[in-house]
Amino acid sequence: MRYIQTILAVVLYIGTVDSIDSEIASVEVTVGDEKTHQFEMPTLVFPCKIREGDVFYFLYENDVTEIRCGEPPI
Repeated sequence: MRYIQTILAVVLYIGTVDSIDSEIASVEVTVGDEKTHQFEMPTLVFPCKIREGDVFYFLYENDVTEIRCGEPPI
């Protein structure tokens, strides 16, 4: 059951890097309601080097939110 909850959380929050200006990334995040929201995030919050078009996702586990680079595992 816990594994299923993790996968659902991952699938509901997937983002794409639109552009990078200095140390700020403009991103689009698709949430569970299938709506896309635009945010600006510091590049330092990403655990990898990002480029325009890169995909990332949010992992929620034990009340901790992590940003992970790449496609979510399914």
